[in-house]
This record gives sequence, C-alpha cells and structure tokens, in this order.
Amino acid sequence: MATMEIELTRLFVKVVQHGSYTKAAEFLRMPKSTISKAITKLEADTGTKLLLRTTRSQTLTAAGRAFYATCLGPIQVLEDAQKSLYGQDNRVAGKIKLSAPEDLGNRIITPALSRLCRKYPQLEFETHFTNEIVDLVKDGYDLGIRIGELSESGLKQKKLGHMEMITVASAGFLERTGAIIEPKDLEEVDGIVLTNTGLGSRWVLKNEKKTSTVTLRPRILCNQMSSIITAAIHGAGVALVPSYLVVDRIADGVLIRVLPDWCGPRFPVSVVSPVSMSSSSRLQLLTTEIVNVCHGVFESKTELAKKPRNAGASSKG
Repeated sequence: MATMEIELTRLFVKVVQHGSYTKAAEFLRMPKSTISKAITKLEADTGTKLLLRTTRSQTLTAAGRAFYATCLGPIQVLEDAQKSLYGQDNRVAGKIKLSAPEDLGNRIITPALSRLCRKYPQLEFETHFTNEIVDLVKDGYDLGIRIGELSESGLKQKKLGHMEMITVASAGFLERTGAIIEPKDLEEVDGIVLTNTGLGSRWVLKNEKKTSTVTLRPRILCNQMSSIITAAIHGAGVALVPSYLVVDRIADGVLIRVLPDWCGPRFPVSVVSPVSMSSSSRLQLLTTEIVNVCHGVFESKTELAKKPRNAGASSKG
C-alpha cells in the first residue's frame, strides 16, 4: 500500500473513531474539506462505498465496518511506532472511546479514568455509559464493558469476573415486615423490581444445596438500578441488586443482606474491543487498569454471603 493510501486509511479510521468529519478535523487540526476529500478518494480508489452521509449523521456500510475493524489495530500500531521515533515512547497520549453499563461505569470505570488522567496528562477519554448494547465498530469505540454472556462476534474479549445479585432491604423495612427466613417469605413482602432485564418479579435464588424460584409482589417497578437501591435504602421493599453496588451500604448498616445464604444470578463481566487490547500502549494501559480494578470487585464468589450473617439474623427478630 502506498504512503498516500495509508494516510487515507488513517483519516478514515479517525472519522469513524470521532463520529464525524467535523470532530475528526478538530482532533487532527486540519480542514474538514481535506478529510472529506480523502475519504472520497479512498472510496474512489477502492471502488467501495465506506460511509453513508446525511445532513445529521454518518453510517458505515457493511464494507466500511469490515475495513475499519481490519485497519484500526494496524493504524494504532503505526501511530505508536511513529511516536517512539520522536522520543515519545514513554508518553501515553491520545483519545480512548469506551462504553459501559451506567452503574458500572459510574462506580468503577470513572474513578479508574480519573486516576489515569492524573498520571498521564496526554491521555484523553470519551465515555458513553448506557445499558444498551452499542455497536463498537459502527460507532468507533475502542473498548466496551459487557455484562452477561457474549454472543458470537469478531470482538476480542477478556473476562473480568462475575457480577452476583443479592437481596437487600433496610433495617426499618425488616422491622415492619418481620422475619424473612426462607425465599418463599419474599412473596409476602413488598418488592422493588427492575423492569428492563429478564429478572422481572420472578427471582431465582440458590444456596449451596438447592434452587428456589419466587414471584415477588412489586411495590415499585423501576428501570434504573441506582434508583432501586435508593428505594431500598428508604424502606420501600426488598431488592435484588448487584453485590458490588451495595457492599459499602451493607458495611455501614444502611442496608441489610436478606437471606445471606442465598444468591441470585451470577453474570459474567467482560471487556471487549474491535482490536487486540495490546495493539496500542494507551489501549493496553486502560485494559490493565480495568482488569486490576475489577479483580477485587468481581470475585469468583462474593464474600458478602459470609460477612453479614449477624445483620441478616437481626431481621428475624
């Protein structure tokens, strides 16, 4: 591939990464018209339409998606190699665009990014926290965090651990309702139910010996986990929540672990990327930081089942 063709490909990758010609031009500090002409030439030289543009958006064609996924890694390697020639091999610079679920992004990813920003002044991040599954290639993302089993795709992936669901309630709520000794007791009390997942009001709980399925009486239906936790703290009912989001609330007594010998579903947590996570120094750095942070959060089996037994017992009196 000629030098000019490599530059055309690099500009195409930047347009996809930044989401528009305008943003790519701002990042590269060059005229928007230069980038537009480069993409037009690349499409003409290859005889392939790569981007469909409207007045408000741009969309990758099927060929464009495949080309971007193939070229992103090599372009990043070339950029990092070029930096090393200018004595910048010890500097981590550039932008990383990543997506993660809302609560996980706020609780785990944002603090990690803040630490990296303090340590690496040339590093930039663009985050999109949503519970929807985004198309990493189409929307130009470098990394994504996914909860649940991964479908077959060409994405590179690394498992971070498992997210475990547990039942919690406030001390005041448990004083009003009385003992919750067995899973079936949950059917007699108010529940706070997440609506935008497959969990719903039918909870499947397991202990070391058996599985129990209970149908809750929803007092509050909600599509946001952080709001469900807030409702539980204020005594609205029993909630089934990710253990990592409430470990501090349990430790300080704001929430109590209900049925501490029982756990809800466990979901795998993974980091995924369109390219190898070692394809660039900045991508490798962020991946390592995420892996290290998540190692202590998503344990193979949560320790919360053991720690709050005394608190759980208090709910029976």
